[in-house]
Amino acid sequence: MATTIERITVQPRNTLAIAILLIIAGFGFSSNNFQTTPSASASSQRIVSLYVDDQKRVITTDDTTVSTLLRDSGVKLAAGDVVEPSVNAAIPNGFFNINVYRARPIVVHDGDKTYQFSSAYQSPHLLAAQAGLTLYPEDTYTTAVVTDFVAPAEIGVGVTVNRATPITVHIDGANETIRTQAKTVGTALAGAGVKLGLKDTISVPDTTAVMPGLNIEVTRVTDVTATLTDVVPFSTTTLNDPTTLVGSSKVQTPGVNGSRTGVWLIHYQNGAETGRVLQSLTAQTAPVTQVMVIGTKVLFAGSVEYWRPQVVAAATAYGLDPNKMLRIMACESGGNATSVSRLINDGQHPEGLFQFLPTTWISIGGTMNNILDGPTQIQLAAKKMRRDGFSAWACQ
Repeated sequence: MATTIERITVQPRNTLAIAILLIIAGFGFSSNNFQTTPSASASSQRIVSLYVDDQKRVITTDDTTVSTLLRDSGVKLAAGDVVEPSVNAAIPNGFFNINVYRARPIVVHDGDKTYQFSSAYQSPHLLAAQAGLTLYPEDTYTTAVVTDFVAPAEIGVGVTVNRATPITVHIDGANETIRTQAKTVGTALAGAGVKLGLKDTISVPDTTAVMPGLNIEVTRVTDVTATLTDVVPFSTTTLNDPTTLVGSSKVQTPGVNGSRTGVWLIHYQNGAETGRVLQSLTAQTAPVTQVMVIGTKVLFAGSVEYWRPQVVAAATAYGLDPNKMLRIMACESGGNATSVSRLINDGQHPEGLFQFLPTTWISIGGTMNNILDGPTQIQLAAKKMRRDGFSAWACQ
């Protein structure tokens, strides 16, 4: 040791080289693991920790790549062996680690299927993936040492894939597939992060055993208290009016909606309201009932002779020829007081005993409520004939 230190003193190198030699003096010469590659020089600036075949070897070397160091260290690689970093990686100055993972026999069990191959991977997940299996994050693995391979004295690794059970959960309007190692529905939902409200329900008991293909529906149940104002619709009542023709109606008193304000407990399932209960009433306005007047007066259709006495009386009063009035009536309506012509004149249908157009009828003092009233038509027809003559009636 003194000779080595003396050599350093007499022939100094750069600082890093001195540091490396001091490490060698302090650690390497006292350790059976310290080695040098054949190409190592006294000024080597690369110290490599090589992990191979369950041993650690500390090597000082001038080799610049992993492949040359392995060659110079007598490490032979077999098919399937994995080197980290890769054999093409460069070795920098200073300390560096190299791991050699030896390929060994692997057997992977997935249900009733078995896969055998060689691999240097350590992770059971990677080994299962190397077997070509489709894996899920919820799947778990069991490993064991296997000695019953075909080759004698060959020891490998057995990996058993413990598949998570897939179940379908209908929740919040969507179907979700959950894979779980849980044994019951309750623990499966909790493990999958499905949060249930205090009143939420599930379609099966939470103690139900998890089985492949199981379908579960989660119903979200909430109760909300809200102050709401709603409309109270008005009702309608009717009054019969014997002075108004059948088929006629009018509003005597308009209806007015009321309102009601109260505190409600509203029940929801999966976001849809399924019921509400009034807790308290805070304000209320009563609706006003609408009153409708309905005509009940029935007109007699009659005949020309039926109306003769009334026509004679009206004609005498206005100084007209009653027979001419009767001929016009017979020509226009045949004595049917409720007659409405199919013809259209100026966009209107002639109506009644003398077939008045509605605009003409209103202009001489009639209304749409009495246009089909026989006695009224006779009186107003006589009035018009006295004032304007008979020219308005082509049918005479």
